[in-house]
Amino acid sequence: MEVDALSVGLRALSFIALFQAGGAALFVARFGSETAVSGALIRKIGLVAALAGIVFAVGHYALEAARMAGEIAGMLDPSLQQLVLSSSASSALAWRVAGLLLIAIGLGSPSASGSSSTSSQALLTLLGVVWAAAAFALVGHTVESPSRWVLSLALIAHLLAVAFWFGGLVPLYLVSRRESLAAAAKIVADYSSIASRVVPALFIAGVLLAVLLLPGVAALASPYGLILLGKVTLFALLMALATLNKWHFGPAMARGDESAKVKFQRSVLAELTLISIVLAMTAVMTSLYSPE
Repeated sequence: MEVDALSVGLRALSFIALFQAGGAALFVARFGSETAVSGALIRKIGLVAALAGIVFAVGHYALEAARMAGEIAGMLDPSLQQLVLSSSASSALAWRVAGLLLIAIGLGSPSASGSSSTSSQALLTLLGVVWAAAAFALVGHTVESPSRWVLSLALIAHLLAVAFWFGGLVPLYLVSRRESLAAAAKIVADYSSIASRVVPALFIAGVLLAVLLLPGVAALASPYGLILLGKVTLFALLMALATLNKWHFGPAMARGDESAKVKFQRSVLAELTLISIVLAMTAVMTSLYSPE
């Protein structure tokens, strides 16, 4: 049980770090030229998140043998480590690490220290985001499904949308704190406009995944299904906060309302907290339970 708890914790942290790094990369690629004051810090946060994501992912992978043995000592068992090494988890780890390294290189290169990135740096980080997301399609229940390719595409689309939403929150918070009110309001408006198209795609891909993975409605009463329903509930709360940002706080900032900026920051922090909880629930769900 202790091994499982540690494994789930590392998995949750790896999710948070990965999506923060990916979202920061996407944010920089789109808004880097508009973040004269906050851009360098956003890149640094993305770089640190990418490196942390590698550490957490490798740590989680190292515990796979221990989980098989049911105790930490299993990490030292050569036969169990060989089983892990020959599994799809190794390929998935290699893909994820490669993706995160591309993000780190793109965000951390000396020429990216200014307010904008070159097209080659943006392409490198975007490739890294897609590569890291694609790693998830190499393991798990999507691999075993007859609809593997449909599920894989839906999963990658779902994860890219999560990266854009979750990973864009810290940059938005920093923009609202450091940039001028007018500049922050413009970025918030543009981000919300993109999110209005990305978030429905996230929801549709999530529904498709649930429909294809769950054997029936009765499966919603299983631990896997109950956690899934919990995630849907939190998603509804997140949509309410996102709606406030788009239609109330954002426009108020554009009108020059300084108090709206503080309210926007509080809303963003609430979104950040809720999505972090969703990612932790996902780590529990995918580590300990099955949709079957």
